Amino acid sequence: MSENDHWDRIWSHSSGGESGDLDQEIFRVLRQGVDFTGRSVLELGCGRGTLGRFALERGAGQVTLLDRSAKALAVARKVLAGRDGVSFVQAEVLSLDLGRRFDIVLSSGLLEHFRGEEQIRCLEAHADHAGEQVVIIVPATPHWNEFHCRTGRFRSTYGYERPISIRRMRALFRAAGLTPALMRRFFPLYNVGFYWSLPRTGLPPLDRFLDRKCAKLDAWATKRGTPGCGRWRGSRAAC
Repeated sequence: MSENDHWDRIWSHSSGGESGDLDQEIFRVLRQGVDFTGRSVLELGCGRGTLGRFALERGAGQVTLLDRSAKALAVARKVLAGRDGVSFVQAEVLSLDLGRRFDIVLSSGLLEHFRGEEQIRCLEAHADHAGEQVVIIVPATPHWNEFHCRTGRFRSTYGYERPISIRRMRALFRAAGLTPALMRRFFPLYNVGFYWSLPRTGLPPLDRFLDRKCAKLDAWATKRGTPGCGRWRGSRAAC
């Protein structure tokens, strides 16, 4: 099965639906370093286009959603139906040339599906189309994902994926000619099974109690697991 067929199969079972807690958490953190007001935005590997929708709701002037999967774009069109300032492009990231730059180029859940030279080319596609900022959201190491993504069930659904260390991200930024402006590790309990399963008991008092405990644990893990963060200045920034 080709990569396109694989992702078409995955997205053919999605109706879009409401944004999840993880989508909202990603965008909450993203907004701390990115101002979307009046900006043109390109989302690579957009999937259902959730981050692009959030960007529009926060004042982006124009959003372009790009994915290799026609099924993913069909879902994205449903999610953003009736909204102005949106365009859709089906294309391969590794051979991308849109002939223009965007103020902000972002991706979430894309870079970790590539390896070696292809990973560098993927990040170069971000850099080549960015006028101001590049924003990359990836699963980090050390992390539960290091084990989780190697399971047969995970691979059969999402294909190849590996979390990326901060050291590797710095090397990728350098290779793509980007200067890191902010590197922040957040949400360490993402994909940790008990974090997602315990609050879903159906008993509101217990759910609220577990939510509070998990929030405290996540805050502690964030504080303990944020090595190597820093800020640098540069003409083209990567977050």
